[in-house]
Amino acid sequence: MTARTKTKEDLAAELGSALGRIAKHTKRAMRTELELLNLTLPQAIALHTLAGAGGRLSARELGRECDMLASTATGVIDRLEQHGFVRRERDDEDRRVVWVTLTDTGRAMQERPPGFSRYWGRTFTVLPVAELEQLVALVKRVEEALDDEGSH
Repeated sequence: MTARTKTKEDLAAELGSALGRIAKHTKRAMRTELELLNLTLPQAIALHTLAGAGGRLSARELGRECDMLASTATGVIDRLEQHGFVRRERDDEDRRVVWVTLTDTGRAMQERPPGFSRYWGRTFTVLPVAELEQLVALVKRVEEALDDEGSH
């Protein structure tokens, strides 16, 4: 009996499916913790993104950085503003620009749940350090290839 060898494409698809399942599991786990804080995942992502950018971005930049449609970003910002986590300010020179700034309450709130990458990373702690180092190196190679594709 001969063993059938998987093609490179089959293996890549299998990996993609497994990573997708891990991401789904991670989002579910994070969503449960966020519900206790009365936050949605998009709101938590927006808070973390704002904090990572020094606490202030234009509404357009925030939406782009969070990979949200403008209408989705507006709704997320509305709810964050209602909770007192952010405030909106019109730009003094260009009234079309709306700045979104973290409040002290928002800054404290974004520090409570770990970010998605921390949650995501927790799922890989079942691996020994040497395998994690190898996996990090491999994934970085894929990232570099994606970056190279984007520059062409």
